[in-house]
Amino acid sequence: MNVTGIIAEYNPFHLGHLHQITYVREKLNSDYIIVAMSGDFVQRGTPALLSKYTRAEAALLCGADLVLELPVQVSSASAEFFAGGAVSLLNGLGVVDQLCFGSEEGTVEGMQLAARILNEEPQGFRDLLKNSLKQGMSFPAARSQALGRYLCTLHSLGEKNLSAFSDTLLSSPNNILGIEYCRALLRLHSSIKPATLKREGSGYHDLALKNNQAPSASAVRAFLSEQSGRTPSSDSVKDFSALENMLPAASLQLLKNAFSRQEFLTENDLDLILHYCLTGQTSEELSKYADVSPDLAARIINCLNDYRGFCQFTELLKTKELTHTRIQRALLHILLQIRETPKELSFGRVLGFRKSASPLLKEIKKRGTIPLVTKPSSSAKTFTADKKKLLDTNTAASNIYESLICHKTGRAFVHEYQKQMILIP
Repeated sequence: MNVTGIIAEYNPFHLGHLHQITYVREKLNSDYIIVAMSGDFVQRGTPALLSKYTRAEAALLCGADLVLELPVQVSSASAEFFAGGAVSLLNGLGVVDQLCFGSEEGTVEGMQLAARILNEEPQGFRDLLKNSLKQGMSFPAARSQALGRYLCTLHSLGEKNLSAFSDTLLSSPNNILGIEYCRALLRLHSSIKPATLKREGSGYHDLALKNNQAPSASAVRAFLSEQSGRTPSSDSVKDFSALENMLPAASLQLLKNAFSRQEFLTENDLDLILHYCLTGQTSEELSKYADVSPDLAARIINCLNDYRGFCQFTELLKTKELTHTRIQRALLHILLQIRETPKELSFGRVLGFRKSASPLLKEIKKRGTIPLVTKPSSSAKTFTADKKKLLDTNTAASNIYESLICHKTGRAFVHEYQKQMILIP
């Protein structure tokens, strides 16, 4: 049994994601594909466009065999903790042979070298990092600069131009995340082997849609936001023809169905509830939430009278040291009352699977070191305090997502415990 793991958000599922699954199946000769997928909130600190069940269904219809949920404490974390939690989940299953991820680099050697440096933190690297921080850079930028400069002092990369190599390696989002995956595998002494697929199509932040080219998820979301703002009714479905050559047919149909029912969320849907959560709190209380430093907490309090909405407030809080994404994550953690991020996950929540993957589930039950959760209500009664806290926080976040959808659509609320897994023949 050859099993490959993929870590993803599928926000939404597009041709680039399908290409990766096809590559894993055909080039890595995988019998089964397990996806560790973000739940209802994603790493950039916003709600996912579509619910986790809709995105899990898209993944299964497009070739995945089993989709597990990354709980919100991990899915909304910075790259290091996002990668660490996701890798620990796949590692705990006991069946995953390789982890496949997309990257701009296209090879794992450089990322593995960078991962070892970041894990071991040799003195030369620490000195460079200290100097970069003294220049007033944000920590992510300072660490990238220090790592690039340290790599340029090494000679283990053959005839490559080290400076150009390090600049390319550390300036691309998928490369950075790939390095964090490699770091996590090293920390866990995991037997899972990293494998990378060179990213093709639009760049990570590219907002342009190009015919017959895998788009960035950001471009798809930007297009959909524009369409929903222009015609917020089911009539907007006719405008989705621009996505026909950019999303797999199954994913596009699910997207159309969700938009026809108004069952999607954007940052703007957080405007009112976030303001409510911020009102009445002190800077000391705010600083207890994940990613909220004392300085940011004080800035939130000082700027609160000028709050107009999630996106506007993020821009208002922006400083040289704080990125938009860091601020969005901090605000989301306040809204969802997330105070810490687990380094490892102690269970795997099943969102859906193919019925033909039953041998895989049996093997996980036999070889795994963490349980699979198929009925959260039952697991909540038997879990230890730590596991239950992780499950309860994630359940509350999903219920907030559901509440926002219900407010938008007018349909009845369905508690997270009442929702059914996605089963595909």
